[in-house]
Amino acid sequence: MKILSVSQIKSWDKFTISHEPVPSIDLMERAANACSQWILKNIEQKKSIKIFCGKGNNGGDGLAIARLLAKKKYKIAVYLIDKDSPGSDDFEMNLERLKKIKVVTINSIENKKSFPGISEEDVIIDALFGTGLNKKPRGLIADIIEYINTTNSKVISIDIPSGLYVDKSSKSNPIIKATETLTFQNQKLAFLMPENEVYFGKVTLLDIELSKEFENNEETKFEWIDEKFISSIYQPRSEFSNKGTFGYACLLAGSYGMMGAAVLSSRACLRSGVGKLTTYTCEAGYTVFQTCVPEAMCKVFGKKYIKDAKDFRDFDVIGIGPGIGKYDSHKVLLKSVFENFKKPLVIDADALNIL
Repeated sequence: MKILSVSQIKSWDKFTISHEPVPSIDLMERAANACSQWILKNIEQKKSIKIFCGKGNNGGDGLAIARLLAKKKYKIAVYLIDKDSPGSDDFEMNLERLKKIKVVTINSIENKKSFPGISEEDVIIDALFGTGLNKKPRGLIADIIEYINTTNSKVISIDIPSGLYVDKSSKSNPIIKATETLTFQNQKLAFLMPENEVYFGKVTLLDIELSKEFENNEETKFEWIDEKFISSIYQPRSEFSNKGTFGYACLLAGSYGMMGAAVLSSRACLRSGVGKLTTYTCEAGYTVFQTCVPEAMCKVFGKKYIKDAKDFRDFDVIGIGPGIGKYDSHKVLLKSVFENFKKPLVIDADALNIL
């Protein structure tokens, strides 16, 4: 799965609109319907839902969600920010549609005094900002974000928690702390950064059928390895295949006190499908290794850590690093591997530290 930047996400929407073709308001309806279907399955009908909407297309998503949920007999209240300024075209169209649903209350937030009361039993839907946010939320919007964060209510953010940038640091921003994030189509870079963990909660990807042609042709810096990708490279094995058919790997792993890393990485290497495996380790770990991973071969170099390992000619791939420790002589070890092995190489763990 490709992970796109803000500008690429925007281009993806535009490409889909022009090449499917589909009107932008219908694409918004598709997104709102996907969110509503998730809410129908996961939020009890008796819950009171408060939807906070900005004036952009994320707010338009919120308005469309309000309409769809109201038709399913949910109790909905909508809160609009900055009522006097015009919203995006699709926001305004969805606002007119929502006004026809008389059971939905549409409120304006003009200052702190107009903030609604929120109980722990309420569900909040955050549709203030989407992925297009490009500046720090300030003023009333920042106050609303901070107010929502003081509640103990379940918070569902649409596409991305408001205040969070997609592909750069958001550290100084006021950001919604969501319980759930319903994001569209693909994983977002922001959801893979540890500094953002407290904001996005559980992330659910919703397919809104954006153009596959665009995604397939777009160059990206990052990709997310998912089940679909793994399925594309999985190769069923012939009944007449043998261990020699599937390559010969070498792992340089383990040291005194860290043989668990050698055991676990060797088991993982074998489980991933390699035909033969030899693990280079130290004398201190030999008995542990041969007991725990008898299906792998083992060679020892050095007493308490790997030293002077050599002869890499027979291998198709080498992995180096798990549990090898940080010893000065490992600089020479890495250099030796780099100089004498020109096939695929995986550098991990302590090998990265040494590097």
